[in-house]
Amino acid sequence: DMARPSISAEPGTVIPLGSPVTFVCRGPLGVQTFRLERENRFKYTETEDVFPVSPFESEARFRVDSVTEGHAGPYRCVYYKPPKWSEQSDYLQLLVQ
Repeated sequence: DMARPSISAEPGTVIPLGSPVTFVCRGPLGVQTFRLERENRFKYTETEDVFPVSPFESEARFRVDSVTEGHAGPYRCVYYKPPKWSEQSDYLQLLVQ
């Protein structure tokens, strides 16, 4: 069975208004596309810039240069590893202060 992806945020999940945040999606090796989803599966950003971070894991990074109130809320990751899409990660809640 395909491993579920994980999601994290750097520098954290509480970000001052106007500051940057980077969402980090991780999955197994062999991922072709990572997708960062907003509240639902219809609002998302995709990247094929996937990098190995260990012999077993790969990741993609989604940077927001300046967060607004509109960036607050739940995010989750999903990935495409041929021939199919993975399950979604748990939700990460971004708070903007």
